[in-house]
Amino acid sequence: MNKHSRTLSGIFKTCLFLAVLSMLACGHLGDRTTVVYGKVYDQNQQPVDSIKILVSGLKLNGVYDLESTYTDENGDYEILLEVPRKFGNISVMVPYGLDNPKYEKMYRHAKLINEQNIRMIGKKTEWNFQLEPK
Repeated sequence: MNKHSRTLSGIFKTCLFLAVLSMLACGHLGDRTTVVYGKVYDQNQQPVDSIKILVSGLKLNGVYDLESTYTDENGDYEILLEVPRKFGNISVMVPYGLDNPKYEKMYRHAKLINEQNIRMIGKKTEWNFQLEPK
Protein backbone atom coordinates (compact mmCIF):
# COMPACT_ATOMS: atom_id res chain seq x y z
CA MET A 1 0.00 0.00 0.00
CA ASN A 2 1.47 3.35 -1.00
CA LYS A 3 1.44 6.54 1.04
CA HIS A 4 -1.53 7.99 -0.89
CA SER A 5 -3.68 4.88 -0.26
CA ARG A 6 -2.84 4.91 3.45
CA THR A 7 -3.85 8.58 3.68
CA LEU A 8 -7.20 7.94 1.95
CA SER A 9 -7.78 4.89 4.15
CA GLY A 10 -7.13 6.98 7.27
CA ILE A 11 -9.48 9.73 6.09
CA PHE A 12 -12.18 7.15 5.33
CA LYS A 13 -11.86 5.55 8.77
CA THR A 14 -12.00 8.96 10.46
CA CYS A 15 -15.13 9.94 8.49
CA LEU A 16 -16.78 6.61 9.24
CA PHE A 17 -16.01 6.97 12.95
CA LEU A 18 -17.44 10.52 13.02
CA ALA A 19 -20.58 9.42 11.15
CA VAL A 20 -21.26 6.57 13.59
CA LEU A 21 -20.56 8.86 16.56
CA SER A 22 -22.98 11.50 15.25
CA MET A 23 -25.71 8.88 14.65
CA LEU A 24 -25.31 7.66 18.22
CA ALA A 25 -25.49 11.22 19.52
CA CYS A 26 -28.67 11.87 17.52
CA GLY A 27 -30.30 8.68 18.70
CA HIS A 28 -30.26 6.86 15.37
CA LEU A 29 -28.54 3.75 16.70
CA GLY A 30 -29.09 4.14 20.42
CA ASP A 31 -32.17 4.01 22.60
CA ARG A 32 -35.14 5.63 20.82
CA THR A 33 -37.33 5.85 23.94
CA THR A 34 -38.25 9.50 24.23
CA VAL A 35 -40.12 11.39 26.95
CA VAL A 36 -41.72 14.73 26.14
CA TYR A 37 -43.26 16.65 29.01
CA GLY A 38 -44.26 20.16 29.94
CA LYS A 39 -46.97 22.57 30.91
CA VAL A 40 -49.49 24.70 29.04
CA TYR A 41 -50.28 28.18 30.39
CA ASP A 42 -52.62 30.97 29.38
CA GLN A 43 -51.61 34.62 28.96
CA ASN A 44 -51.85 35.09 32.77
CA GLN A 45 -49.49 32.17 33.49
CA GLN A 46 -52.42 30.04 34.70
CA PRO A 47 -52.36 26.33 33.76
CA VAL A 48 -54.81 25.21 31.06
CA ASP A 49 -56.42 21.77 31.10
CA SER A 50 -57.79 19.70 28.19
CA ILE A 51 -55.37 20.99 25.56
CA LYS A 52 -54.09 18.44 23.05
CA ILE A 53 -50.31 18.06 22.62
CA LEU A 54 -49.01 16.32 19.51
CA VAL A 55 -45.59 14.75 18.90
CA SER A 56 -44.68 14.38 15.22
CA GLY A 57 -41.79 12.57 13.58
CA LEU A 58 -39.77 14.49 11.01
CA LYS A 59 -38.04 13.04 7.98
CA LEU A 60 -37.02 14.37 4.58
CA ASN A 61 -40.35 13.73 2.87
CA GLY A 62 -42.65 15.08 5.56
CA VAL A 63 -44.06 15.20 9.04
CA TYR A 64 -45.98 12.27 10.57
CA ASP A 65 -48.11 12.23 13.74
CA LEU A 66 -46.67 9.82 16.31
CA GLU A 67 -48.42 10.30 19.65
CA SER A 68 -50.70 12.75 21.43
CA THR A 69 -52.22 13.43 24.84
CA TYR A 70 -54.20 16.12 26.65
CA THR A 71 -53.10 18.34 29.52
CA ASP A 72 -54.44 17.54 32.99
CA GLU A 73 -56.14 19.95 35.43
CA ASN A 74 -52.72 21.44 36.30
CA GLY A 75 -51.82 22.05 32.65
CA ASP A 76 -49.24 19.24 32.77
CA TYR A 77 -48.67 16.55 30.16
CA GLU A 78 -46.19 13.76 29.51
CA ILE A 79 -45.76 11.50 26.50
CA LEU A 80 -43.53 8.44 26.49
CA LEU A 81 -42.87 6.98 23.05
CA GLU A 82 -40.48 4.82 21.10
CA VAL A 83 -39.55 6.92 18.06
CA PRO A 84 -39.26 4.74 14.93
CA ARG A 85 -35.80 4.68 13.34
CA LYS A 86 -37.08 6.25 10.12
CA PHE A 87 -37.44 9.61 11.91
CA GLY A 88 -34.37 11.76 12.46
CA ASN A 89 -36.08 14.31 14.68
CA ILE A 90 -39.32 15.10 16.47
CA SER A 91 -41.55 18.13 16.83
CA VAL A 92 -43.97 18.95 19.65
CA MET A 93 -46.93 21.26 19.11
CA VAL A 94 -50.43 22.28 20.12
CA PRO A 95 -52.46 21.38 17.02
CA TYR A 96 -55.36 23.50 15.83
CA GLY A 97 -58.46 21.60 14.80
CA LEU A 98 -61.65 19.84 15.77
CA ASP A 99 -59.83 17.28 17.93
CA ASN A 100 -58.58 20.15 20.13
CA PRO A 101 -61.91 21.95 20.80
CA LYS A 102 -60.94 24.04 23.85
CA TYR A 103 -57.89 25.40 22.06
CA GLU A 104 -59.81 26.11 18.85
CA LYS A 105 -62.66 27.82 20.70
CA MET A 106 -60.68 30.00 23.13
CA TYR A 107 -57.18 30.56 21.75
CA ARG A 108 -55.59 31.75 18.53
CA HIS A 109 -51.93 30.77 18.94
CA ALA A 110 -49.66 28.55 21.03
CA LYS A 111 -46.18 29.90 21.61
CA LEU A 112 -43.38 27.56 22.64
CA ILE A 113 -41.91 29.13 25.79
CA ASN A 114 -38.63 27.26 26.17
CA GLU A 115 -37.76 26.20 22.64
CA GLN A 116 -35.29 23.36 22.61
CA ASN A 117 -32.17 24.05 20.55
CA ILE A 118 -31.42 20.35 20.23
CA ARG A 119 -34.34 17.95 20.09
CA MET A 120 -32.69 14.68 20.91
CA ILE A 121 -34.44 11.41 20.35
CA GLY A 122 -33.88 9.06 23.27
CA LYS A 123 -33.86 11.87 25.84
CA LYS A 124 -36.33 13.50 28.23
CA THR A 125 -37.09 17.06 27.16
CA GLU A 126 -39.40 19.77 28.44
CA TRP A 127 -41.71 21.70 26.09
CA ASN A 128 -43.85 24.45 27.69
CA PHE A 129 -46.47 26.42 25.78
CA GLN A 130 -48.24 29.74 26.36
CA LEU A 131 -51.64 30.18 24.72
CA GLU A 132 -52.78 33.54 23.37
CA PRO A 133 -56.51 34.28 23.61
CA LYS A 134 -58.71 35.07 20.61
